Amino acid sequence: MAYHSIQGLAHGRLDLLNQLRTFLVTTIGWTLHDDQSADPQPYFVFKSHGESGAEDVYLQFRISTTSGRIHVAAFQYWDAATHTGVNEASHTSYTYLRVEDSADFIFWLFADLDHVFVVTKLVSTYYGHYSGLLKRFWSGAIALTQAAVTSGSGVVLQVNDATVVTPGQDYVIKDDAGIERVRVSAIDTAATPNTITVEALVRDYASGAKIGEDPQPVINSYYNAPGTFYAVNKFDGWTSASGQQGRCGAANGGLQGETDPEMRYGTTILFPWLASMSGSAAYQELRGELIEIFSVGGGNVASEDTIQIGTDSYRVFNLTTGGWCAVKE
Repeated sequence: MAYHSIQGLAHGRLDLLNQLRTFLVTTIGWTLHDDQSADPQPYFVFKSHGESGAEDVYLQFRISTTSGRIHVAAFQYWDAATHTGVNEASHTSYTYLRVEDSADFIFWLFADLDHVFVVTKLVSTYYGHYSGLLKRFWSGAIALTQAAVTSGSGVVLQVNDATVVTPGQDYVIKDDAGIERVRVSAIDTAATPNTITVEALVRDYASGAKIGEDPQPVINSYYNAPGTFYAVNKFDGWTSASGQQGRCGAANGGLQGETDPEMRYGTTILFPWLASMSGSAAYQELRGELIEIFSVGGGNVASEDTIQIGTDSYRVFNLTTGGWCAVKE
């Protein structure tokens, strides 16, 4: 479905949780994958296959045991029958929506089937939280395994389309239970089905497993995004809930204050927020951009103003820590 945004008033954090459910499921088209509204800590798990229909996004929003928070977690997979997740990306101290427990507060929701961005206003402070897919710099093309495969050396995978990989290159393979990096040694596009041979496979994978450059670029940010985030995986898989740390940085070179407005025609410049993995040197890479969130200077705007660029409207916020952002409405 198309991109949408709303502004509303929440009567406490449980009300926001319920309004978020209505917005994501009814307006945007996410699936309510697990409804645990009767839990002592009520939560919902939302599922999306993305705008492309080929993604895997699982996000949990839960009333926290800590006041003033709705905890957010992303998962590689969520089992709705057992209410358990696989390969979580979160941190109990940082990945949450900043809210009021029972008092009224204003909020804004921005989302499509790829992501959701939540802004809350507490008194005069604005907090942002981003979760979902990145606009990836790597290819989103995937090959789907046509049968289950067993770990070992020189493993041959039957796939629907072997042309998406190149022999001698590394790729990520994942299903609902595991994820790892593999090196492709050969492909056969004449075979029916096509086959991909990998040098080694650490674990077994089910039929329907995905193999590609970046098959699940899902992140879960701090409560004061843009800034630090945790990813569901890095280029060689998953380590721990907070083991795939990254950060966002505006591609403005520190010049946003000098280009807002541009003197010649009084225009406003939107700079993308870049997302990079920022762990050990082995994992540092510029992975993509936040979707429809841009850095701007604050010289000619105030929070909650709108900027019109062509037919598109952008809502401006001076987010705590994140700075001046313009979010597409």
